[in-house]
Amino acid sequence: MKMKKWWLAAVVAMIAVGGCAKEETEQKQSLQGANLLRTQTYGTAKHAELNQGPAERAASYLRGRDDVRDVVAVNSGDRLLIAYQIPHMKRWSRKQIEKDIDQKLRDLFPGYDVVSSSDLKIFWKTKELKANMDNRRWDERKVNREIRRIEKLSKEQT
Repeated sequence: MKMKKWWLAAVVAMIAVGGCAKEETEQKQSLQGANLLRTQTYGTAKHAELNQGPAERAASYLRGRDDVRDVVAVNSGDRLLIAYQIPHMKRWSRKQIEKDIDQKLRDLFPGYDVVSSSDLKIFWKTKELKANMDNRRWDERKVNREIRRIEKLSKEQT
């Protein structure tokens, strides 16, 4: 009987430890460290060939606005994907902010197919795509495929 209790305690402890192990990978809504400075080495990686200049310009424009909290932007070819978060107290005018940002980005980048969203899930997916572009050797075709998938997801939810 003591052996059964010991095994039961061991199994419960393993489940508790296993359940807490993934706590660091959970997505946080605040994302306070999103604007950290990153260094990049230009070597033989294919992602160094992708010019992220338009995405950086769009992100810097949105960071300058007081109605945007966090911004993530990625571009590939003629596609520009921008995800941002609106501060909690400004969510009452969310539709107007989204409309204004979308129009301004289309004016600033006329040659690009601009997709912008303030949805949190789109923000997370775009942040994940940007991290994958930085960490892996992704070519333009694969980035375009991911941008199209995220764009389809953003249109699905609206």
